Amino acid sequence: MATKPKKRTTDKIKSTLIKMLEKSPLEDISVTSLCSAAKVNRATFYYHYDSVTSVFNEMETHIEQDFAQSLARAALSGDGMPEKSFYVMFFEFVARNASVCRMILNSPHGNNNSFLTRALESGRDKVTGMMTKLHPDCSAHKIDVYYIYVSNGFLGLLGYWLNNGMKESVEEIAGMGERLACLGEKFLDD
Repeated sequence: MATKPKKRTTDKIKSTLIKMLEKSPLEDISVTSLCSAAKVNRATFYYHYDSVTSVFNEMETHIEQDFAQSLARAALSGDGMPEKSFYVMFFEFVARNASVCRMILNSPHGNNNSFLTRALESGRDKVTGMMTKLHPDCSAHKIDVYYIYVSNGFLGLLGYWLNNGMKESVEEIAGMGERLACLGEKFLDD
């Protein structure tokens, strides 16, 4: 467990990196500039991290673990379905962690391997299982195509929301995502 002074130092480094990433790409941020902005000396930085990228990776890993714990705590109804939709849970989580999620989504280091992509992939088995029950005559391939379409649209909707000031409420943006996914579900009935 991290000591309080260590946590304060690493939190300062992380929050400074988030602010810097709003103006510059990760590869343009040096340890020197990060230390200067965070008011932390280089020796202290190197005590905690190997590079600026290692700070980014730690933040991404931490947010991914937090999200997995949030999903694990999600209450299930009597039929085994979540009481709250995945969309609402996801957008609530993103709203609580908006600056880090925006940083990850917009970083070239956070594209195909990002927590956001992995979070959607982790839901793949659940969604394909639900769709298989709802559409028992539909092929696994068709359900997989549906999932790819919906998950990529979901990432696009998330990016739109985060990068345009999160003007819609969590419920509004989650509702849009759910309605679009439902419209796409008609593909499974063809």
